[in-house]
Amino acid sequence: MPQLQKREQTILSSLVSAHVATGEPVGSRTISKSGLGLSPATVRNSMADLEEKGYLTHPHTSAGRIPTDKGYRYYVDQVVSQEDLPDAERERIRRSMAAQLREGNIQTLIEQVSQVVAEVSQNLGVALTPRFERGTFERLELVHLSESKVLLVLTIRSGLVKTMVMEIDSAIDVSEIEETRRVINERLSGLTVAEIRDSVLERLSSVSRGSSRLLRIICESADSLFNFSGSDDLHFGGAGNFFLKPEFSNHQTELAALMGLLEAREPMITILDKRTDQEGINITIGNENTSPELQGYSLLTSRYQVGNVSGVVGVIGPTRLPYARIIPLIQFMAELTEEMIDHK
Repeated sequence: MPQLQKREQTILSSLVSAHVATGEPVGSRTISKSGLGLSPATVRNSMADLEEKGYLTHPHTSAGRIPTDKGYRYYVDQVVSQEDLPDAERERIRRSMAAQLREGNIQTLIEQVSQVVAEVSQNLGVALTPRFERGTFERLELVHLSESKVLLVLTIRSGLVKTMVMEIDSAIDVSEIEETRRVINERLSGLTVAEIRDSVLERLSSVSRGSSRLLRIICESADSLFNFSGSDDLHFGGAGNFFLKPEFSNHQTELAALMGLLEAREPMITILDKRTDQEGINITIGNENTSPELQGYSLLTSRYQVGNVSGVVGVIGPTRLPYARIIPLIQFMAELTEEMIDHK
């Protein structure tokens, strides 16, 4: 994106700040009174140039202007000075999370993350659980519970453990179970959970050691045993915040489309999943979003990592977002999510 002249950059920054604060179109007189030392005529000429270049537009017959998606993108990439999240706010968030998660699991934690992001940002908070199916298989333990019951304990390197009790149609002894455990761990070592789920039958069908009955049951149960993802991987909160935004007061159809995207879950999971391999803050503004339901909004996300797998934390809001404040919030929440999962 080409650089603007210094004066144009200053005026664009001032206009974005004023529009974020009020939600209203901003006139040249407002900019000239903001301490820039520029006359209304000078500001008016620069705003006309910025509009011609595609950074500003003016709605309807209003004399004031608002930023376009291109204007916000320039502001985010070239102008905005990121604020620090105050220490008091960090500590308040940390205490709130810790108090509610002492007895919770990872899903509970991610649900709470989305709620906290929504509360602090006053926008829509979104969070995606770690993509554990990309995690690397570590080991499978088989525990003899009774003559016909075996407990399977599946561990992946990211630290997640999944258990399942299996019924065997006849008695099985401990030595068979141990040999079965050994051969399974040999055959599946180094594979991702998704690879195992898709190929476990061919990998174990030729095994001649251990219990053939137990191996058969494990193969038949692969879809559930090696499934770590689902529609409950997406968490969001704060939908009511949108109805208080002035730009959405007459856009109920667009809001309904956004809510439909979230409630359908799988399409939004796909959108967020693509961001799990991207470092830092990922920001898409307005028409930069490929999904039509998101094109009236900004989506800001940051990934968090659990071992070698990742999830994302983010905000959906109007393009008129206080980016300088939201960016450090999302970064902190991603860091805090990593920290709290590591200590669970």
